[in-house]
Amino acid sequence: MKLNCLIVDDEPIARNGLAADVKEFDFLHVAGLAEDAFRALQLLNSDDRVDILFLDIDMPGLSGLDFLKLVRVKPVVIITTAYPQYAIDGFELGVVDYLLKPISTDRLAIAIDKARKWLSLNNDPAPQSRTNEFLYVKCNGSFEKILFRDILYVEAANNYVFIHTAEKRFITYNTLKGLEAQLPANGFVKVHKSYLVSRNHIGQVKGNEVIVNGAHIPLSRNFKDAFQKEVISGHSLRKD
Repeated sequence: MKLNCLIVDDEPIARNGLAADVKEFDFLHVAGLAEDAFRALQLLNSDDRVDILFLDIDMPGLSGLDFLKLVRVKPVVIITTAYPQYAIDGFELGVVDYLLKPISTDRLAIAIDKARKWLSLNNDPAPQSRTNEFLYVKCNGSFEKILFRDILYVEAANNYVFIHTAEKRFITYNTLKGLEAQLPANGFVKVHKSYLVSRNHIGQVKGNEVIVNGAHIPLSRNFKDAFQKEVISGHSLRKD
């Protein structure tokens, strides 16, 4: 199956030139061209799937970076720009690569390969049935391998997710729902709209809190009944 690409650039020559280069990759399909962020938003909200977004930064009305801040669920993003000074901002917003114009074919191929690998790692259609005991997340421009057994709890904050282990906290641009889909369903339980906890690492349940490795996680009323049925019933957890 081909990967659908959307190219967003206010310069027609740059837009059409990149489209021609992308078409040289037989596993890519140019699903749309947009001259500004507003048109890109329309195309993203259409029924056509977009896998990879090639995005210019300096555009009239709304810059590419401001556009990324508005789009909650986005494809894999490759920035294409003439301005190197926004690279850190771009990677903080979760882009997979940052290309400076004029873009060579070799450099484009490297970016596309990164995007393809990212999609392959994160688009497992049946996460519950896989045999892997780990997942990869993108942190600070690189992919980090995290074992499921090492995850204590997961915390969502705005457009970021914090994955807590005993040794380290990983920060990745994602949603709690998106990360939950990558975790084994029988290993983690939702205790709050912003928290997932590892069943194996729950130490105590005290009132409206779940204690995991010394961290006090809020247990929301909306999830308390399901939590008690799924986790506490039939287990010897201490309840105070």
